[in-house]
Amino acid sequence: MIIEWHTHVYPPEEAAADIAAWDGKTGPAWAGHCPMTFENVFDAHQRCGIDVTVFSNAAHYMRGKAAADELKAIQRWSDYAAELQQRHKGTFYGFATMLPCGGPAFVKETERAIRELGLKGILIHSSHKGHYPDDDEARPFWELVQDLGVPVFIHPPHVGFGEERLKEYRLASSVGRPADLCLALSRLIVRGILEDFPRATIVASHGGGGICEVVGRLNYAYELQEECYFLGSYAPIKIKHEPGHYLKRMYFDSVSYHPPATQLVVDTVGPDHVLYGSDAPPLTSLKPRAIKLVEGLRLSDADREKIFWRNAAKLLKLDLPLGAAAH
Repeated sequence: MIIEWHTHVYPPEEAAADIAAWDGKTGPAWAGHCPMTFENVFDAHQRCGIDVTVFSNAAHYMRGKAAADELKAIQRWSDYAAELQQRHKGTFYGFATMLPCGGPAFVKETERAIRELGLKGILIHSSHKGHYPDDDEARPFWELVQDLGVPVFIHPPHVGFGEERLKEYRLASSVGRPADLCLALSRLIVRGILEDFPRATIVASHGGGGICEVVGRLNYAYELQEECYFLGSYAPIKIKHEPGHYLKRMYFDSVSYHPPATQLVVDTVGPDHVLYGSDAPPLTSLKPRAIKLVEGLRLSDADREKIFWRNAAKLLKLDLPLGAAAH
């Protein structure tokens, strides 16, 4: 069995706008077609043998919206996601999209999306227009997350940290997004969000954007503090353990496109904290590769099963039969 944790859908009107923006610019394969429609996700998952789908909206179009229109766009997505989830009950589960630093109205919308509409989790960006989810303005959001008991999926924005040097060679996607994610996760750890909100469940996309490689540096910066004066001053301590302790409380998807990188994630946090994902659509050709990547990891059959579906089912509180069909 396979639960796909990482695939994206746009609401129809945003999909149409995406079609209009790209039509004719990237070749005939894209002309008049938007990968991030529900129909395209459904078709891709039928072809690749995906049993259960967790769909989310990375909402890259939010970057171009005025602040006054952001809440309306988020409410629209919540309603559409709930409609899809109800229409495909038991096989498709939707996540709300939220701005943690948006203020009281966004916190209220988070509660509506989960408690009233029944969505199964929340996607947030690692940053949004200069705001990061460890900012003080986000604390009411994290307080609510603890009470809701649903996972928070952290995904990079369209362009994030260091974007002034990322405009060429698709560096915004290949380097900038994981860098922004790694920064956001690091700040969530060292600024005490996991310390102050211990019941919050965080799932990082893209294998954490490289944080499993740099966690040793975070650990020694914490341990040595002013002894490492040449790295800059260490802000007042907000955590009781080294950063690696909190890293192992997070979950990570398998989206890295590089088997040694995904293996590093598994070796760092353990197979109980890794979820299969493909980030496809938008690029459906990546889905078979993502499945083969997990199949090729150094794992026992039981641990591979955890990554393919058991861990996701646990986080989503799904009552799936033990005899579910194998992929």
